[in-house]
Amino acid sequence: MSLEIAYAAMGGDLETVRGRLMTDERIEKFAKIFLQDTSMQTLENALEAGDFSEAYRGAHTLKGVSRDLGFTPLFEAACALSDALRLDDAGTPANLAAVPELLPAVRDAYTLVVDSIAII
Repeated sequence: MSLEIAYAAMGGDLETVRGRLMTDERIEKFAKIFLQDTSMQTLENALEAGDFSEAYRGAHTLKGVSRDLGFTPLFEAACALSDALRLDDAGTPANLAAVPELLPAVRDAYTLVVDSIAII
């Protein structure tokens, strides 16, 4: 499968990534490295354990990596979740009540990205 098809399937921004990484070989390399990233698992495990600091770290890492690789839907979903999990000075998430509503979008976008990359 080509990068064009994979990025179209996930709703990604291939042209911006091409401008940043310069070659399709690099994009493919880094996209496949993403498959080894543990940020989603960190996020899930931390939320289950009630560790909001670690959950924020997982969401924030997903946000950054997905932005850099042009995984637009994952970036947008992770951005919203990261904002909700951002801790105040007391260590309380900014909008904990929104997390159950935001997490499914992150899961769905993550799955879509992983499925698209897996067939490149």
